[in-house]
Amino acid sequence: MIMDHPDWPAFMAAILAEPDDDTVRLVAADFLEENGDADRAAFIRIQCALARVEAKSLEADELRKKERAFLGSMSMFRLLWAAEACPELVRVQPPARGDSPLALPRVEGAERLTWRRGFVEQVTCPATEWLKHGVAVRRASPVREVRLHGCFPVPRDHWYANLDALRGLPRVWIDMDSEGWLQQWLPGTKVEDIPF
Repeated sequence: MIMDHPDWPAFMAAILAEPDDDTVRLVAADFLEENGDADRAAFIRIQCALARVEAKSLEADELRKKERAFLGSMSMFRLLWAAEACPELVRVQPPARGDSPLALPRVEGAERLTWRRGFVEQVTCPATEWLKHGVAVRRASPVREVRLHGCFPVPRDHWYANLDALRGLPRVWIDMDSEGWLQQWLPGTKVEDIPF
């Protein structure tokens, strides 16, 4: 795995420090290509290019087609990259007992992640999971936004004890009507209700 390469943490640190700068992302893509991960490098380049073009253009349409090859429902890349980027939230399950000996492992949770400019930038998951794993996920991915469901039964003291999982995020969506109490603890973060 390229994530285990001794130089990869420096790339991630640079991306986390400057999440709006595509230059570092593109240099990371070059590194990935040079170290045997040409598909991931191409994906990063495609998403960075897509972020720069007009949404309704022929170029954007062509880039979206290429992007779907990596993120489409039949793509194994999306599943493998998700498990590698966020192992705390995306789990690889072995084939079930009695499955064919050729059965592939199941990847659960990849649909929780939204990729932008080649990296995970949005996560949708239960509040309890984010509060438990959010700090670790944010150390490994430039997450900018979380959408949390199942918020109401989480006791407030649990929220307070785990505010570091939320601090510094530009946007947090929660599924309860009283986001005001949380907003006061997260200056600089826009806390909003998830519309139903």
